[in-house]
Order: sequence, then C-alpha cells, then structure tokens
Amino acid sequence: MDTNGIKILAADDDRIVRRIVVAKLTGLGYDVTEAQDGQEALDILESGNIPDLLITDSLMPRVGGLELVRNVRKSQNAAVASLPVIMLTSRQGERDIIEGLETGLDDYVTKPFSPDELAARVRTALWRARR
Repeated sequence: MDTNGIKILAADDDRIVRRIVVAKLTGLGYDVTEAQDGQEALDILESGNIPDLLITDSLMPRVGGLELVRNVRKSQNAAVASLPVIMLTSRQGERDIIEGLETGLDDYVTKPFSPDELAARVRTALWRARR
C-alpha cells in the first residue's frame, strides 16, 4: 500500500506512546498528527483537518476515547462518521473490548503493544475502509 498522503490522527495523553506511534508510522511514510486528548482530537476534526484513520487511547483527560468515538460516529460530516478508528489502550478486560467495539471501533489494540503489529492493523483498517 502506498502510504504517501495518508493522514493519521493519534490521540493519547501519554507523550511517550504518541512518540512511539509517530516514529513507527511516519517511518512508513504516513503523515501523523498528534492530539494530547480527545478534546484536542475533536477540535482537529471540527477544523476540517480530517485524517484517513484515527488512533485513540481510551483513558484521557477532558474527552476520553469512547466519548471521542461516539462523537465521531454521530458526526454530520460523513467523512468523519465513517473514519476508521483503532483503540490503543491499557484496558484489556473483555467488557472494555466489547464496549469499544460496540461503540464503533474498527480494531482494539492493548498496551503494551508492538509497533509492527499496530502498523499492520493500520494497513488492514485502511484497506477495509477503501474497499
């Protein structure tokens, strides 16, 4: 898959996690924008800067990941509402995973995570979205 021009928004309040995600995905040619929490991610989306995929943590200040996903899925903007979303979180319980998927996630990755696995899941989610 050609990654040039593919934009990814990574929302996580942990700067180290964001750096790992950014380093891996920019190294593969993706254009990655960072958000420190769900509210900053919403602000970016509302500004019209719509990525091709969103990666979000679940536990963040101001607006958490599930609330962010709910806002994305109910957006009046079809490009935002249909955005592929991957949850990248430390919450590993079955109930957490089910709630996330039922909220509208495309994939669920638990921390600690493999950057290579995350990249593969990003490619798969983008491939599914473009079919």
